[in-house]
Amino acid sequence: MIQKVPEIIKQKLKLLPTTPGVYIMRNASEKIIYIGKAKVLRNRVRSYFTGTHVDNKTIEMISKITDLEYILTKTENQAFELEANLIKKHQPKYNIQLKDDKRKPFIKITVKETFPQVFVTRELNANDSKDFYFGPYTDTKALRKTMRMLEWIFPIRTCTRNIPDGEPIFKRACMNFQLGKCTAPCIGNISKEEYRKDVNALIQFIKGRNQEVVNDLTLRMSKYSSELKFEEAAELRDKIESVQKLNRSKNMFFTDEKNRDVIGLYQEGNKAAVAVLKILSGKLLNKEIYALDNTEGSSLSQMMEAFLKQYYTTKLEELPFRIFLQIEPDDMVTINKWLKNKLVIPKKGDNKALILIAKENAFNFVEEEKLKYLRKSNRTIFPIKELKDKLGLKKLPRKMICIDISTIQGTDTVSSLVFFENGKPKKKNYRHFIMETVHGQDDFASMEETMRRYLQKIEENEKPDLIVIDGGKGQLSKSYDILQEKKITDIEMISLAKRIEEVFLPNNKNSIILPRNSSALRVLVKIRDEAHRFAITFHRKRRKKRTLKSKLDSISGVGDQTKFSLLKNFGSVENIGKASIIELMSVKGIGEKSARTIIEYLSKK
Repeated sequence: MIQKVPEIIKQKLKLLPTTPGVYIMRNASEKIIYIGKAKVLRNRVRSYFTGTHVDNKTIEMISKITDLEYILTKTENQAFELEANLIKKHQPKYNIQLKDDKRKPFIKITVKETFPQVFVTRELNANDSKDFYFGPYTDTKALRKTMRMLEWIFPIRTCTRNIPDGEPIFKRACMNFQLGKCTAPCIGNISKEEYRKDVNALIQFIKGRNQEVVNDLTLRMSKYSSELKFEEAAELRDKIESVQKLNRSKNMFFTDEKNRDVIGLYQEGNKAAVAVLKILSGKLLNKEIYALDNTEGSSLSQMMEAFLKQYYTTKLEELPFRIFLQIEPDDMVTINKWLKNKLVIPKKGDNKALILIAKENAFNFVEEEKLKYLRKSNRTIFPIKELKDKLGLKKLPRKMICIDISTIQGTDTVSSLVFFENGKPKKKNYRHFIMETVHGQDDFASMEETMRRYLQKIEENEKPDLIVIDGGKGQLSKSYDILQEKKITDIEMISLAKRIEEVFLPNNKNSIILPRNSSALRVLVKIRDEAHRFAITFHRKRRKKRTLKSKLDSISGVGDQTKFSLLKNFGSVENIGKASIIELMSVKGIGEKSARTIIEYLSKK
């Protein structure tokens, strides 16, 4: 659907240049709502107003654009960097945005100072480009443990003492100097040059360039030995051994010394996250997790493109040897060229396994974010978290349905479907089904018909994470066959047998017995019992309605509308039989003859 283009934009579209640049879209309040880059501005910007967009998010955005402007750049690479910086600054509503994870700690080294200090911080100052940051780290405990070890190897000051112009002004050093964890530049105990060597060595170590650190320390040790400074040489020897010991303790994925980034992505609903595994000198040294905002309506490839542009804009000078991606980003060729052809999409082997690890980390982050939301909303989250863990489900079963069949000797067979969200019933999503193809008592066939009819009309926002079948392995097998037949892979299924409340999983002959005091079992029993109650209630209503109507069906001259009116006025067939001719004639559509016929028929009955 092509939107009506405001006159001011029509005029600007005519004047668009054919050079690279960044375009900026504004709404009626002059607020920036979208920022994009283009190799050819004219072609890219015009495509918004002349093409047909199937993307609902884009259609909505175009309907709100009232003005646009652009910034010319010399190259497409410059446009990439400018776009990422502007998105970070203005945070437009319709751009996918990379959120800085300020909750996680970073290592900060104040390299702009004459005698830099090192410490762990959660304050990431984006404008502090002169200082060295590394992170974020997801395992705070492991980070602090590593930092305590590094204090002995690279004795850089961790205090906040101010040393103006690098000139020592203190008479006494702190306790760290006595312990050997600081070289005390505050009292002039070490020269600026020697201190800077330790700082550079620490930076190289954090970056994973451990062999360079060892080589540098070895050269310095040899120099001290030649100068007969054996005590200093011995200290460096101990440092070399410590670095090599730390080096051996890391997980080795590659035998070379090259750095690699492994990027995995996961999205569910309006939540998405990217995990970056940092492999430095062949070893996995860190994991970074970033949340993505404004991802609704965006594809995974669009999210990957947005992440790469924003993440690597400030890292172009120190790109890793390879960047392994889970999927191709939009505009793969251009982005790969911008990132100096570092991008690789592994298809198999160890590199593919690393991608799966990264994706799993992104998945876990999204799951934890959902749990945080549920805690804030006071929802029942711990039972469904336990259910996921105990049964080995792929994802948190926030949305569950349970199906039950109700019949008496094969008559009036019905099925019920109840819907639970976050452990609580959501009655507006309940469903019941009257069997159309099943005659007589056949629970397997009734379950199969219910599954087919439900999956045929299921809406995306009502799609369950887990289907619970009331029954044993037979009912589960029949129902699971329908899922496979329809090639549905994002819905899991289990069954709950009543006898000892045992849980069955597809393609698993052994059942799982959850403890009686398990909150996960209580959730399953609760949803099963609710499905049973809903089915029984509906079945009784149908049977009662059929019984009542059958007493009136044989009366000559009484149609469906008249039967409905009679029951509405008198409430029951028994009350109709007690009514007088005058009372019956007060019902619309019933004359004296019909009234007498009804009374005579019911009196015989």
